[in-house]
Amino acid sequence: MKHATVLVLSLMLVCLSAAPALAHPFTVKGTVVAATPTKISVSITDATTKKTVVKVFEIDKETKILRGDVVVTFAAAQIQKGEAISVTGNLDNGDDLADVIRLPVRK
Repeated sequence: MKHATVLVLSLMLVCLSAAPALAHPFTVKGTVVAATPTKISVSITDATTKKTVVKVFEIDKETKILRGDVVVTFAAAQIQKGEAISVTGNLDNGDDLADVIRLPVRK
C-alpha cells in the first residue's frame, strides 16, 4: 500500500511540474500605434513576410504594465504613439491577450 501511495504522489508531482512546460508564451516588439485602457495597437514586422503589420492586443485587469522595471497602472504609464513596446502573451489564452506590456523608462 505504501508503494501505491508513493507512486500516485510521484505521478502527481510529475504532472504538476510539467504544466509550465506546456505553456506557449510569445513576445512581440514594435511601436505603439494607439492605446486605450482596454486595447493597444502595435506596429510590428512580421518575421516571415518582413512586412509591417498592426497587431491589436486586449488589456484586461490581470495585464501587468511595466515602465522600466516598475509596475504601473495604464493611466500612470502614459503610453504615447510611436514609443517602443514589448508585449508578452500566451497562445493558450489566445494570441490577442497581453499578459505583460513593457515600456522604456521615460527620460
